[in-house]
Amino acid sequence: MPAELKAQIKVQAHIEQGHHTNDQRMWIEMIVYSIILLIVISGYYFVQSSSFTGQTVNRIVADLSILLIGISLILSSVCYFWNFADKYIIYRKHMGLVGVGYMILHIVLSTVLPNYAPFPGYYLTDARIMSFTAAVLGTIIFALMGIASNRFAIQEIGPQLWRKLMRVGFIGFAFTLYHFSSKGMPYWSLWFMGESRSVIPSFGLIVFMFGLVVIGLRIALWVATANKHPEV
Repeated sequence: MPAELKAQIKVQAHIEQGHHTNDQRMWIEMIVYSIILLIVISGYYFVQSSSFTGQTVNRIVADLSILLIGISLILSSVCYFWNFADKYIIYRKHMGLVGVGYMILHIVLSTVLPNYAPFPGYYLTDARIMSFTAAVLGTIIFALMGIASNRFAIQEIGPQLWRKLMRVGFIGFAFTLYHFSSKGMPYWSLWFMGESRSVIPSFGLIVFMFGLVVIGLRIALWVATANKHPEV
């Protein structure tokens, strides 16, 4: 059974059992949880640098965005292989869309902060064009997923096509990870070699490693279901 179909069945089962059927409440909970996570990430950055700049805030927002989108994506794989996270599957859409909201905030900050001026010339240099292109592609894919994340879209395009569209989100996530790592990788390499001034790893490195786990679990899921026929 495809992961998206199995996840959808689990979502429906929880709704039928009366678990968190209040959609508005779920949105509020997810926003509150995201703010708590934002505070935790900010604390981690403060421990590392003891200061905040506009660029630091932008990085924190970007980290939070990737974490939320990554958790939303990984839930399908986790719930396919294990059952311990089943009760959280109903938050998948809300978590992903809140993550996209933080991604939009990151895009806005990346266009207005003086560190990235002039826009778009700052991103169109030879050193940044590939990273910028990956970010644009990832944004387009997540925007399409966001538009399609409702019952009306599922009915209009059909459940099978909708599930395929949801899988494209992993391509968008891979583009986003590339964009995310292109600037941080040189600094992360220094930490791995013990040449960094910081004892603890960059939070960006932690997020990137989590992103690799998201992609790795999806590949494992694809291998596990490669020879199975969809159940519709």
